[in-house]
Amino acid sequence: MAQNSSKNGSNRYTRQQAPSEKSSRPAFLSGLVIGALIMYFFPLINELTRSDTAAAVTDIVGKADLKELKFDFYTLLKETEILVPDDQDSGDTQEPAQNAVYVLQAGSFKNARDAENLKVQLLLMNLSAESESVKAKNGDIWHRVLVGPFSDTSKMASARAKLAEKNIESLKLKRKQ
Repeated sequence: MAQNSSKNGSNRYTRQQAPSEKSSRPAFLSGLVIGALIMYFFPLINELTRSDTAAAVTDIVGKADLKELKFDFYTLLKETEILVPDDQDSGDTQEPAQNAVYVLQAGSFKNARDAENLKVQLLLMNLSAESESVKAKNGDIWHRVLVGPFSDTSKMASARAKLAEKNIESLKLKRKQ
């Protein structure tokens, strides 16, 4: 059975025309005019506020009793002598005394468990570590974590470098044997 092609064409929907779009030209032109007016009047408004603040500043400066500033630290620095005490640590190049050893204090804790945790961390870094308990003047007990002892300053310096790599600050202590 043959079908009539005119029937199929009548079932199609006709396309509606799009509503006419409104032009954005009037909005753009009104924005342009408003912007131009603001740019024209803004310097005039700003000038009025500046003159008020400038007058207030000159009044304050006039009331203040300012003296001529004189900087004399340049001459003072040239004339002064800075003394450096001899007991400061000048590096780890010195050899220890005959009956003295060095230890590094890696930490001091009120809690014994914290001291033991640091001690284990130092042992995992292949550093010989021990903890000692010290009673403070006020009666508190502190647990120190010590690395060493070192009779050679080069070994102490390498241990200090390992501690610095792990962001552990250390304090060099000199002790009698």
